[in-house]
Amino acid sequence: MLQAAHVAVEKARAYIAAGGDAVPYFSPTDLAALSPGGQEDALHAEEKVYEAHPERAAIHFCMSSSTQLLELSRSLLDEPHLCSPAERMSRHKKLVNDAKAAGRGAYRAALILSSESVDSCTRHKGPTD
Repeated sequence: MLQAAHVAVEKARAYIAAGGDAVPYFSPTDLAALSPGGQEDALHAEEKVYEAHPERAAIHFCMSSSTQLLELSRSLLDEPHLCSPAERMSRHKKLVNDAKAAGRGAYRAALILSSESVDSCTRHKGPTD
């Protein structure tokens, strides 16, 4: 059932993406690899799209979060009973990070829609990947 949901979300994402320009997003890691001028250009590109098409940007981030949460749920269902305690702890840490990333995407959508300063969406305060 989760696989069917994942396929449906991916089809919806493809359909929505086909209707317009891509929604830019630069992770803190991506930004760190850019020059200061490149960082400003990247953040400006994000802001421009978020302000011009807030609904489209919010849909993008909601759908991305949905995909991440479905993958997370599928991973949780595949609980490996043969893992060592160390492997299990490592796996759980990864799942926690995945859940946080999905939540940040949904929160980004809320900020974009509330116009609670698009600037707060694009000015990364810490790691989000």
